[in-house]
Amino acid sequence: MVHPGVLVATNYQEFVRPIQVLVIAVIFVFFLRVIRAVLVESRPPVREKRQRADRAAAKQQKRQAAKWLYLEIKSPEDAAGERFPIAGEVTVGRSATCDINLGYDQYASTKHARFYRTETDDSVVEDLGSTNGVWVEEKRIVAPTVLRRGDRVQIGETQFVVTK
Repeated sequence: MVHPGVLVATNYQEFVRPIQVLVIAVIFVFFLRVIRAVLVESRPPVREKRQRADRAAAKQQKRQAAKWLYLEIKSPEDAAGERFPIAGEVTVGRSATCDINLGYDQYASTKHARFYRTETDDSVVEDLGSTNGVWVEEKRIVAPTVLRRGDRVQIGETQFVVTK
């Protein structure tokens, strides 16, 4: 029996203990989220990594381009000055699928010639069985021919100069 004016002690321990555990768990999760956010923010975004990789690739390509030779059209005059790098494989002809389209040149074959780079970084021209042939330094070529800076190449009526 409880007497008036006497405080009765109750056991709150069974209620407080689960609340304490819950508060500690919430604090623990909060700190884990803070640590994760700090780690995520300290890493550069993927976009920056991709941009860095693109810049590195562009530098590499620029270094390679310094080694490349270019085909520069000398005639006809309306196309004169156009430059094309000999990088990888470059086809020349009247076909729309050719890398250098000579649709205006009636003496060029559909797929007239192919320019490519060898493993030793030489630039080579090859006649692809054209009717009028490929001429390098005023000599018709019959086999793949290594090009040098300053060489004149004629395909149909179009004349190119090999430049750096």
